[in-house]
Amino acid sequence: SADYRIGVDGPFSIGLNEVMIGMTMHHAGIELARDRLRKSAFHRSVINAEMFNPQDALSAGFLDKVVAPEALQAAALEAARQLKKINMNAHKHTKLKVRKALLEALDDAIIQDQGHLG
Repeated sequence: SADYRIGVDGPFSIGLNEVMIGMTMHHAGIELARDRLRKSAFHRSVINAEMFNPQDALSAGFLDKVVAPEALQAAALEAARQLKKINMNAHKHTKLKVRKALLEALDDAIIQDQGHLG
């Protein structure tokens, strides 16, 4: 749910493993994934619990950038410098417009998820 996601390249997996370990994915998690992931990756990830290496996670939409582990700090600082340049008031209001449908879907999803807790 972050504005910018940096991952490091390495021998590990990124994804949503809920179905793999026997959990039914909750509505809020589905909505977050639906908003973020490419459609083909969404189905493979949420329904099939497919895990992705960092490069494939970038293509799927989990990440915005993949760097070598030793480049992570520099990449994070550069991203922070870029974000610092934007007008935060305009950023806030634009983000609310862009994410309006997601926020409404999340509100509904949270209510649905609460109904399944009892």
